Formats: sequence, C-alpha cells, structure tokens
Amino acid sequence: MKVKKILSLETLRGWACLLLVLNHLIGEPNVSGLKLPLNNDFYFFNLMLENVRMPLFAFLGGVIFSFRGVSAEQFVAMLKGKYFRLLVPLFVVGPMYLLIHAHVSGVNQHVEVTNLSYYFSVIWQSRFHFWFLQAMFLVFVFHGLCAYISITTKNRYLLATFVGIAVCVFMPTTLVFFSLSGFFFLLPFFSLGCVLGSQNNSEAPLNKKLVILLLVIFSALMLYKFFLLESGANFARNSVMGVLTGFIGCSLFYFSKIKVLPLVFIGKYSFSIYLYHVYFLAIARMLLAYLGVESLLLNLLFGMLFGVFGPMFIEAVLSKNNYTSRIFLGQKSRVKYVEKSA
Repeated sequence: MKVKKILSLETLRGWACLLLVLNHLIGEPNVSGLKLPLNNDFYFFNLMLENVRMPLFAFLGGVIFSFRGVSAEQFVAMLKGKYFRLLVPLFVVGPMYLLIHAHVSGVNQHVEVTNLSYYFSVIWQSRFHFWFLQAMFLVFVFHGLCAYISITTKNRYLLATFVGIAVCVFMPTTLVFFSLSGFFFLLPFFSLGCVLGSQNNSEAPLNKKLVILLLVIFSALMLYKFFLLESGANFARNSVMGVLTGFIGCSLFYFSKIKVLPLVFIGKYSFSIYLYHVYFLAIARMLLAYLGVESLLLNLLFGMLFGVFGPMFIEAVLSKNNYTSRIFLGQKSRVKYVEKSA
C-alpha cells in the first residue's frame, strides 16, 4: 500500500535535511567540517537544535509508519523490507565511506586505522552518521514486536512512547554496538510520531492556539538552553529536558502545517541526502581549498548546494538500474512487465 504524500510532512523532511547538512558542514570546532574556531556562532546554532534535528527525522518516520502500521502477521515482511531499505546500503556505503575518510586528505578529521576490521566495523558499531540506520532498524524491530501485544494500536503507541522516554533517559549513552544508544535516543520520538500520526492530524485544519502555545513553550526551552550553554552547563540530548525539548519542537513543526514547495522537493530525496551528503561536503571543501577560496560565506553556500543537490544527482543516476538502486539506495526493484504478442 502506497502512503499518500502530505506536503506539510514533506516540507518538514526537507527542513530536516537542511539542518542535517548544515550540521555536518559546520562540524566540530577545530576538528571536523569547516574546522571553525571554538565557540563560533554556527556551531552554537547547531548545539541549540541538537534536541530537534535527528529526533525530527525519527518523528516523521513514526508519523508515516502510523498511516499503515504493522500487524503481527506482517512483522517478518516488514523486517525484510527495512533490512533492504536501511541495512543493505549501510553494508555497501559504510565501509566505502570509512575507507575514503581514513585515506583522502581534506575530507574530515584524521582517523588512525590500526587494522582492516575498522573499515567493516561500521556494520556492527556506531560510526559517524551511519548510526541512524542501525538505530532506526532497531526502532522498527521494536514496534514490530509490539504488534504481538494484545492491546489497541493507540495504546501500543502510547506504551512505546513511555518505554522510549524511560530508555532514553536512563539507559547508557555509550553503547556503540549496533548503535544501541542511538536506538534508545530515537525510540521516544518515533513513538510520539506514531501517536500523533494515528490521530489523523496531518491534514486537519491549522490549530493556531495550539501552535502559539507550543511556540511559547519551545521558545522558553530554547532560552533556558541558551543560558545553560552560555554558563558551560550541559543540555544532554538524553536528559529529561532534552527529550521534552525534542517533543515540543517536533510537535511544533508538525502542527504548524507549513508547506514550502522547494523543501517538499528536497524532502523527496531525504534518504539519498542522508547517505551521500558527507561525500559532497568533502568535495566542496577540497574544491574551494584548491581554488584558494577562504570565505566562510562561500564555503557555507557551496557546501549546502553540494550537500543537498549532489545526492540528488547520485539518486538520479543510481535509480536507473534495479541493482544499483537496491544496493546503494535501498529502493525496491521496479519490475518491468513485457506484454507478449499474441
């Protein structure tokens, strides 16, 4: 069953892509990305949105998941589909990225490689941005297993949300095996998306009072975080305040029902942008460095253009073939039927 595209959700998907690309473009001060000085404004902006950026991807996944859900009878089929969608590209693209990252000058921070297994460790460990693929696979497994619980779908989503909050706040944040800590982090936001999506709010009329209330709360949380970061305190993504900020932020974006066609267009390529934007950010950095361009504004502009539109080009090329589409993009094969002449 094909899920209907909702422009407000696709807009949010595009917005999440821009935040993701900007995050990796800026990188860590003096370490990765543009290697900007410590306490630069762009890095501070990234920190302010840390509790919303990746949770928004998971939240949107939950909303879409709720439109069709999964029954116990569909669990194995769903598992197979998510394996091909999330893990197969990881097996191919992940080691390739680690190889390039370790040996190509200028792509990012330097990495010391002590043995061959490092390049393949991305398959079973949390490495760079690939942690999201493993974590989301585990999220789908969790919700698939919840289908075996004999309660209503709404109550399953609510239960998963409360369980998600508990594991996010109380479980260790250092479990790198198959990105278990990433799974704990994303589960409550995906589950919240399921709860809201199952209420059929996506195409309901705009509730201005609710949006204003969420905006006020979110602004207050951002102000609180601003003063905490200014004082050097930590606003951890797995803290109670971190989860609350993510919940309010995702809900604010969701209920705002903003529709921006350029973001809708970008959102169509969200998975390819997620997988391949880091390659094009590196290309942009190396190209501008070769040309002697040091302007921060130009580095930001070309970095965003390369990081967003480069993966679109990759998808346009790879999606033409069933094998490359399946292996590098996790897309389903397009079966062509040839009508035989009578």
